[in-house]
Amino acid sequence: MAPSTAVLAAAGCFAVASALHAQSFPGASVGHGFISIPVSADRRAAVLAKRDGSGYSDVSIQNLHISGYTIQIEIGTPPQTLDVAVDTGSVELWVNPNCDRSSLAKNETVNGQTITYGDSVLTDPAECRKRGRYDASKSSTVGDPKIPSQFIVYGGQTTANIDYVSDKISIGGLSVDSQIFGAATDSNQTGIGIMGFGPARGGYNNSGTYPLFLTQLAKSGAIASPAFSLDLRDLDNATGSIVFGGVDKKKYMGALATIPFQTVSRKYSNSDSTYEEHSYYLTVKSMTLVRPDGSTKGYDIGGSFLTSLDCGSANNLLPVGVASAICSDLNGTVTDSVGSCSVDCAARQRPGGVTFGLDGKDILLSYENMIEEFAGSNGQPSTCVVRNSDNVAFVNPFTGILGAPFLRSSYAVFDWGNSNLHIAQAADCGTNIVAIGNGTNSVPSGNSDCTSPAARFVAKFGLALGVAVLSGFALL
Repeated sequence: MAPSTAVLAAAGCFAVASALHAQSFPGASVGHGFISIPVSADRRAAVLAKRDGSGYSDVSIQNLHISGYTIQIEIGTPPQTLDVAVDTGSVELWVNPNCDRSSLAKNETVNGQTITYGDSVLTDPAECRKRGRYDASKSSTVGDPKIPSQFIVYGGQTTANIDYVSDKISIGGLSVDSQIFGAATDSNQTGIGIMGFGPARGGYNNSGTYPLFLTQLAKSGAIASPAFSLDLRDLDNATGSIVFGGVDKKKYMGALATIPFQTVSRKYSNSDSTYEEHSYYLTVKSMTLVRPDGSTKGYDIGGSFLTSLDCGSANNLLPVGVASAICSDLNGTVTDSVGSCSVDCAARQRPGGVTFGLDGKDILLSYENMIEEFAGSNGQPSTCVVRNSDNVAFVNPFTGILGAPFLRSSYAVFDWGNSNLHIAQAADCGTNIVAIGNGTNSVPSGNSDCTSPAARFVAKFGLALGVAVLSGFALL
């Protein structure tokens, strides 16, 4: 979820907690140079009801379907436990949303039918009130960093007014003392705080207003370099993880491709002056439909397009016309002017998908991860939505978004130390986390430990897709 206004996060002295402290984070594992935190799935999805008319940290991530992914953190002394949404499209960490203004529920008319969009667990006011909240008055380590308050605007109408505080923050057994973050005085259309894992506006080696959490982990020596890997898993899978300072070699197929992140020059509003914008930018060079029989069809993307990786976005935002073209090829129904698409739910289980051609790697976005199913109510059948839409916003240069659907099908390592992305097709062959080192070529290279790279696809979708994958749709 990319903010249009964002200030950069985190400062203070770092303290490494003992490995025993990881026991307070269920599923967390601490190794030499990494920590892995679980990201667990919650089966309660939003409802669409049709009515007539060791040097790394591995952290569990909770898959909340339409809304996003969460991890558990602790703030203060004694620790106060709460969940925050993981977001690679923003920078700020802030907590304490306004539950009275979190709801996104609405009615919408599509093809003459009224569809009620219920709240997900990330926007439901009742769920919001069940989540932990931070009370600065109950912490003996709270501080005032003397930084002006900020108003943050994300995509849609999600906003947050925050006052900055500093306090001890722990994730998966690692702690940062005097970490700067935001305590919301008000917010809109979110029932959970957000932990941004995007780079500082000034770049990967620039702390901006204050150092970021990932930077502090590396400076302390808890991890060798500022890097993390993201394993979101399929929509139907229970848990994923975020690994600080490590790579799980059993969560992808083939070898990781290294792609340098790009910097984009943009103009300030009402000015000819420019600034350099840093995000997880890369170029998509091709998009190809993979049919159930393994045959293919290319899409017109204007040669190539710039995009960012944003796990906080529920949709992929594509060049105008591409989402509608994909919808047509799936025999779906376009429901609005930006290519939103309703499709037969049986399409989720078909072999195939759409491959995104990057620099040195093709990633296959399966139909399963591209199409999301919403349970019906009052005896109505489920509704399935294709998680693509056209990016009609005027941005120069044009910038798309590869959101959670794309990242569910890929294993991504965000290497701040070298300003690189390392990416491969997602898999799940067990767990073997290897710490990331320091310096150039610090991310472990070579093939993954998944010895049968197409097995996952053959098992789930049949031989046709397994052959397609081996023919070059992701295994490079």
